[in-house]
Amino acid sequence: MHNTTARWGWLAKAFHWVMALMVAVMVPLGYVMAETYQFNVISTQMEAVHVVLSRLHQSIGLLVLILVFVRLGWRVRQPIPQPPPGLAAYHKILARLNHAFLYVLLMLLPLSGWAALSAFGEAPTYFLWMEGLPSIVPKVPLEDTFGYGFFARIHRFAIYTGAALLALHVSAALWHHFARKDTVLRRMWPLGQA
Repeated sequence: MHNTTARWGWLAKAFHWVMALMVAVMVPLGYVMAETYQFNVISTQMEAVHVVLSRLHQSIGLLVLILVFVRLGWRVRQPIPQPPPGLAAYHKILARLNHAFLYVLLMLLPLSGWAALSAFGEAPTYFLWMEGLPSIVPKVPLEDTFGYGFFARIHRFAIYTGAALLALHVSAALWHHFARKDTVLRRMWPLGQA
């Protein structure tokens, strides 16, 4: 369950892969949800689909937000596996920065989505079976500087930035595994041993 300086424990691995799966579902779901919004005014069936997709997207996003704080709480209390020997100092710094920014984005994405809905004020925020979570920013007119559009732009920026950082993260893991042939990927693999 616990980490060591040589490997990640099963709980850290579970956090990593469960959150990766949640993000892999939540992001495409968000795009489909956004597409259904424009049709829900002309079709009652599409409105029902939009509500289901919204509930799923928002619920997964808020679960990610909760899990990122739980994961960080676990991480600060556990040893961190040491980088493989011979890794350049700048690689270690880049890896730490990439991880830090990914954590920030995992918080920023759900918070900016929640803020956008709060500022819009015409659609409920869902979390699992609950509907109408409290607003985290005040409702303001759509054209307001710090209205829906402002938070929606932050949300989109976080998605695109997250995609770039995730691509870098995955590329680095594959580089470690195939080029350097070290244990970095194996020690985070769900059932793998370093």
